[in-house]
Amino acid sequence: MEKNKRAGYSQWYKVVLLMIIVVGLMMLLEFGIQTYGNKRTAENTSEMLLNQVIGVLKKNEYEETELLESLKEDYIVRAKSIAYIIDQSGTKELGEDDFVKIAELMSVDEIHLFDRNGCIYNGTNPEYYGLSFDSGEQIGYFAPMLKHKTLSMCQDITPNTAEGKSMMYAITWNEAGTWMVQIGVEPKRLLNQLRQNSIDIVVDDMPMYEGFEICVADKTTGEIYGATDISKIGQTFSDLDISIPDIDLSKPYHITGQIQGEKNYCVYEEYGDYIVGIFFRMETYQKNILLSLGVVLIYLSISSFAILYMFSKLFRLNKERDEQLSILKSMSDIYYSIHIIDLEKNSAKEYMEQGDVEAVMKKNNCVDAKKMMCEVMHATMTPEYLETGLAFTNLRTLPERMKDKKIISTELKGKNVGWIRMSFITIETDKNHIPTKVICSTMDIDEEKKKEENLVKQSNTDELTGCLNRRAYEEDVRIYMENPPEEHFVYISMDVNVLKDINDTKGHAAGDELLQGAAKCMLQCFGNYGKVYRTGGDEFVAMIFTDQERLAEIKMDFDDVTIHWSGELIKELSVSIGYVTKAEFPDLDVRQIAVIADQRMYENKEYYYQNKGINRRGLQEAHEALCRLFYKILKINITQDSYEIVSVNESLKSNENDYGNQISTWFCVFARRNQIYEDDLDEFLKKTDLAYLQKSFKSGKKVVDIMFRMRLNNQTKSANMKLIPANDYTDEDQKLYLYIRFLEQ
Repeated sequence: MEKNKRAGYSQWYKVVLLMIIVVGLMMLLEFGIQTYGNKRTAENTSEMLLNQVIGVLKKNEYEETELLESLKEDYIVRAKSIAYIIDQSGTKELGEDDFVKIAELMSVDEIHLFDRNGCIYNGTNPEYYGLSFDSGEQIGYFAPMLKHKTLSMCQDITPNTAEGKSMMYAITWNEAGTWMVQIGVEPKRLLNQLRQNSIDIVVDDMPMYEGFEICVADKTTGEIYGATDISKIGQTFSDLDISIPDIDLSKPYHITGQIQGEKNYCVYEEYGDYIVGIFFRMETYQKNILLSLGVVLIYLSISSFAILYMFSKLFRLNKERDEQLSILKSMSDIYYSIHIIDLEKNSAKEYMEQGDVEAVMKKNNCVDAKKMMCEVMHATMTPEYLETGLAFTNLRTLPERMKDKKIISTELKGKNVGWIRMSFITIETDKNHIPTKVICSTMDIDEEKKKEENLVKQSNTDELTGCLNRRAYEEDVRIYMENPPEEHFVYISMDVNVLKDINDTKGHAAGDELLQGAAKCMLQCFGNYGKVYRTGGDEFVAMIFTDQERLAEIKMDFDDVTIHWSGELIKELSVSIGYVTKAEFPDLDVRQIAVIADQRMYENKEYYYQNKGINRRGLQEAHEALCRLFYKILKINITQDSYEIVSVNESLKSNENDYGNQISTWFCVFARRNQIYEDDLDEFLKKTDLAYLQKSFKSGKKVVDIMFRMRLNNQTKSANMKLIPANDYTDEDQKLYLYIRFLEQ
């Protein structure tokens, strides 16, 4: 009774633990769904706001144009009406007061009469008398009137010649063609409309959502004309740490970035002379996720209690074994074979068998379960999976392997059926939880396995070159980090030269041909000894296994193959390459070896460009790539106790002046300023002692490698310092390169 109670508690413990795991996974899933949904909402809302802003700008532009045209037509009609009134009254009989009355009657601000020579001789403003079409650029706009007496003209809002006042002028000939009448109107309605349609007012009137912000700025200067946050009007994008990508923004461009220390989702689009930016603070929706997760947690907790209640009902049910076997029988059509094996009696009962298994059973008429398993494996398994199959079906070791387990499975490959999944399922145990009776089943998974293998192959292969891709590279490096390779391991870092120049001058089709040609040469020379990966645009890596003698032949083969390669668009191929063997650095792991290989490759690239006389692009590429890899690079002289800075991270440049001029002082200041952990400090100071370094490199050491932890910007950083002899190193003048990089990037 007590044993059954303990067994019940154990079952409940497992179920509760499972429910906790399930609830945790559901919470993670809900978090992912909420995050994805909120991101999609941010994207859609941002683009909707972008379209609304641009739509309003287009509408305002159209309204302003329509209003201006309607005003021009209206003012020309008024000018013609005034010309008719003056014709009927006679110009000689009209004085300044008469013109003022006519102006008030026709709702205009100024009336001017021009003679046939284009000179003002009468009107509402005597101070303008004598001005002609030659008096200024604004009034000169109407000079074509002198040549065409049927012409009527209206000018856009322009500062007038006499006072610089913003006016709209319309002019027409009288019916007899003896004089011209010009009216001037201060277009208050248009100016009011323009003020209403100004960018800051338009943006301020836009509907807004929590976390979103709109900015409209000049696309040339970046000056902000309108923003939902009016404090930003008049500032520039650069003032707000907003970086506009240098790409075509004629269509919406989505990007995530930091703005004034906050992560924002941004959408940009150009319209006319403006750039419209929609910004959404990512932290806005993150605040709501906790509430959603709380609701989900309550729901899942209630559901879990309901499920636990259901399980309590199920645990009380004592299902009959015949019913279990009946259910098993009904499912037998999805299995290749099913047997009940009594481990105590060493007997097997067949419930279903077909194909090779059925043939073996009929031929040998086995009743000994252990012998049956052995014969079935020999008859059905391919040679490479025979040993695995025999070990898995060893009934002598099976009870111990299945102790406290319900099921164990493995995947094997048969001679005729292909891939199968074989499983042992516990149905009875003794008091020590060791199985005494099990089900042995096999299932045909050949089609599923082939699809899986094909997907794995596709996911690990670079489509353009046929080499393995970055994903496959990282997986293999992870394996080598856990299980270091043997001494015949060779790491090869490669970079295709002048690819960018080819793309820029001959097009990407030529660049693709160059990459494919390089990959073909690499696969031809290295593929039989290991794997070749494309890890970046023009970057390749090969990890092979060979001895030094054969490696020398492989190098010559690769040089020969690349020299003689020629394509349709590109006639020659050059690859910068760096070889490093495990035998050279037996104490370094694969990632550390990769760093040295990259260094050698960059040195080879530098030599290539110098040899070709190309110091502008190629040398810069190699130098910049090396600087990206290491946050600080020095060239030091441990004989003369001096150093010079080759490269340093921009954020650390201001501190370099305090390190002094001697490398021995530099090491001490570096250790103190970067607060190297006490556990690492003694090792660091020992290996950076000049006497130690001089002795080490004179004895033939090729690299001094120092691992340490440091505090930088209130964060703990794991770092690696490497000291490697420079090209001009001699024992009498010991010049080295010093590289420092963070291990977590």
